Amino acid sequence: MRASTATVLLVGLLAPFALAAPTVEKVLAPGGYRANTNLHEIPAGGSLAHVGTDIHIIAANGTVVQKVTAGTPTKVKAAVSPLETGWVAYASWLNTGSSAISSFTTSWKVPPVPTANHGQTVFLFNSIEPNSGTAILQPVLQYGPSAAGGGAFWAVASWYLDSSNTFFTTPVRTTAGTTLNGIITLTSSSGSSFNYNTQFTGISGTSLSITGAAQLTWATETLEAYGVTTISDYPAGSTVFSGINLKLASGAVPSVSWSHVNDAADGLTTTINTNGATNAQVTITY
Repeated sequence: MRASTATVLLVGLLAPFALAAPTVEKVLAPGGYRANTNLHEIPAGGSLAHVGTDIHIIAANGTVVQKVTAGTPTKVKAAVSPLETGWVAYASWLNTGSSAISSFTTSWKVPPVPTANHGQTVFLFNSIEPNSGTAILQPVLQYGPSAAGGGAFWAVASWYLDSSNTFFTTPVRTTAGTTLNGIITLTSSSGSSFNYNTQFTGISGTSLSITGAAQLTWATETLEAYGVTTISDYPAGSTVFSGINLKLASGAVPSVSWSHVNDAADGLTTTINTNGATNAQVTITY
């Protein structure tokens, strides 16, 4: 997301002696390294709900299985640094109109696995964030390890992150050449409360719904990477995000001009092949 996450410390006290505060273990997620104490895998068929200052994890049968405190409003996108951490290359569009984004769809093919493997992680996704940049909802293709698991293979899962908490569905392995369709949908809204679903269409176990969220306004097509040291740590060739379609709750199609960010120092480029909100296309070349 749009700023680095602050380091979190847990202070332990054992009377009558005060113990030193242990450092919380960090685990990798889209958006950077985050506290493992705030890591939450969503049960199959489960969902999330913002309720006051809490986020409820809800099982498929409607039972609340856990309540966690929502993070304080802090922007949490990792910083970009060549061949290091963060959002390396991406295209984005901010909805400044009065009507909310009602759907955001993107198709892309699973790339070949990188020729080099030494524990690096590559994320590819479309996503939406609120104006504040304090949360993100995203269907994610992942190569390498993360908080959700993974390894030297591609897998897909849906993620929701606020400034402290990390929620994800169980990763589902996939193979090079498979066509993915990532979709984020506004299912309903009331006032300032918005309900969303994200999933990879046709892939069971990737659906994640959340209710009571802030309006999501900033749409992206993103390459994010960690632990890369050479260009061969990326897949060969390019990833084409195609069939990019955005619609508004009013029923209108927005006027969209995509902006983009490159990692020119390492030869990674983002190209807007087709602009707009209907069948747009963005290519990230490695």
